[in-house]
Amino acid sequence: MAFSPSATPASSANVLEYLRSKSAIDYDSLDPRVASDLGPFADCTSNQWEAYTNLCDPNNASLLEESVALARELQPEISTVSVEELAVEIAMMKLALRMAPLVHGSLHVMCNPLYSWDTNKVYETGHRFHQICRGLEPSFDLSRLIMKVPSTWEGLQACSRLKSDNIKTLATTLFTMEQVVLAGEAGCTSISPFVHELRAHLDSDYHDHDPILDLVPQAQRYYAKHGIPTKVKACAFTTVSEIISLAGVDAMTIPAEVLEELFSMTGSQEKFKPQSVFDNGVGTASTGSERLSYIHDKTKFYRAFATNGRGKAKTEDAIAVFCGFQTQSEALMAKVGSLKQC
Repeated sequence: MAFSPSATPASSANVLEYLRSKSAIDYDSLDPRVASDLGPFADCTSNQWEAYTNLCDPNNASLLEESVALARELQPEISTVSVEELAVEIAMMKLALRMAPLVHGSLHVMCNPLYSWDTNKVYETGHRFHQICRGLEPSFDLSRLIMKVPSTWEGLQACSRLKSDNIKTLATTLFTMEQVVLAGEAGCTSISPFVHELRAHLDSDYHDHDPILDLVPQAQRYYAKHGIPTKVKACAFTTVSEIISLAGVDAMTIPAEVLEELFSMTGSQEKFKPQSVFDNGVGTASTGSERLSYIHDKTKFYRAFATNGRGKAKTEDAIAVFCGFQTQSEALMAKVGSLKQC
């Protein structure tokens, strides 16, 4: 991710230290090296893009082989998914679990994005994640495991059902207030508003000219006003100034290379504080927003969602990107499996 830092202020604290005084900082990577140097962090999060990147790393070759072998062993009793898909889930869980000692909070693992519009499949995945995690690390506290679910109506219906089963979820690929409302109703532990659409982080020639910075404080105000415990975890920033402007959000999800950049920058709290929408009054002012509901009305949700700017298109494009990485990860597992059979 390419960043455009502001001019370095001349004072004592580094920017990462300042941000930690305002928000929980989550580690957006499956690489333990930076987490060891700059941690501990609150939570560790991942997605299909990060998982695929790590699965392609030659240093993780044995992890792939172990995942395929275990998937073959478990597949007869988990026959609703292929060996390749199960191997990807096992590998993602293995990658996440090795980060557990480096964070004091939760591990976030994303469900198969190909299931984004299938409530039952997302629901089954939540239970399967718990089964896989328990098998890999019986002593791990499952209350620290959170499944990331794309913010479709169908996906968030599954989150509501999983909440009843004490399985925690996070609403990801979130770009609109309608998704904020529905995720809160569904009982998601947290949401991840993408400040910029996902494609802007993959394609240097693609520019998102409509970031959703304002949605972050709006969502946090809405939850606070209506007593909804769902937390807001902002992510997908493209500049340091955007990160500083959201200091005070419940949590920020930041990639490893950006954390290193923030640690290397210094400045004074007096300079940073007025830049935050949560400190300059914008983030805390009352909006008069009434409590809304979509949990029992799919048509109402999609009508509002589809007419709210480019949020629907951004969500669908982000899901498509993640689906691409899911498919590539499964193909990688199929290749490993075929080699093991030779």
